[in-house]
Amino acid sequence: MKSQISKTSAAQKTAVKRSDSLATQFHQFIVDKAVNWALQSANGKTRFSELKWTEGEREILNQIIENPKAANLKLPVQDSKFKRFFKSIAENGLNTIDVEKFYHYRDRLPLRDLQWEFKKEDFAFTKTKVAYKVIVPAGYYMLELGIRASQFSSQIGFDLKTIEQTKSKHQEFELQAKSNRISKRLIFLENNSKLEAALPSNISESDVYHLRLARLTKNFFMSRMFNKIGRQFDLKKDQQLTQDELKVLWNRYDSIFKRHKNPFTEYEYYIQQVEAKQTPSRAQQLRNLQKWMIKNR
Repeated sequence: MKSQISKTSAAQKTAVKRSDSLATQFHQFIVDKAVNWALQSANGKTRFSELKWTEGEREILNQIIENPKAANLKLPVQDSKFKRFFKSIAENGLNTIDVEKFYHYRDRLPLRDLQWEFKKEDFAFTKTKVAYKVIVPAGYYMLELGIRASQFSSQIGFDLKTIEQTKSKHQEFELQAKSNRISKRLIFLENNSKLEAALPSNISESDVYHLRLARLTKNFFMSRMFNKIGRQFDLKKDQQLTQDELKVLWNRYDSIFKRHKNPFTEYEYYIQQVEAKQTPSRAQQLRNLQKWMIKNR
């Protein structure tokens, strides 16, 4: 009996690992490649561009089409039109016209089933807070919030927090929303998390007319983050950033939304991103020293 239970649990663990692996491959190789192509396509400079898959990427897509649950995805593959559409993309890749069609029909696509976006109906409201009903996967997101208050205000606090599940680090993302406007900010979840936010006493569920958490790829996330902190995004160069370098940039971005600024965060950014570029390299310092020695002989 014990051996049967252990075999069953081992099989379940293997199945979970496989699904996680296929889901990871899907987001790392397929989704990231598609968004990177969109970023690299010279918008307004070329009228048409296209993206082709490698054999390995095409194999990942075919596996997902045949069994979406293996990648923790809920796709309407029973719908023959959707299945033919997905197979066409797997076989032929993407082009500019496909992207235009995507934006035109995206409200009809199963983005929520893919866990690419979470909307207001995915959140549970009480009188004092709003919380997401299930765990949100770790990754890069854009939070969008729209609130209709009886009187205009630019100080509607909406601080999204991770609820402690394990010993993982607690995260908090501050946002000062403006009434009758869509306010946005980037979210970086380090771990799979449940999310909640306290509601101001004068705000109820009916006042929240727009609430959306949209999943982004790392490069798309970085391009938006760099734009906010006033730095130009270079796709090839910035892909080489270390996690520590990316953390400094993220802290700088996050500090923009803080109600109570931390001067050490600002100073850390200045040291690594401003002073570091102004400090001569070791080779340059040696050349300067040699010139000084020759001059003062």
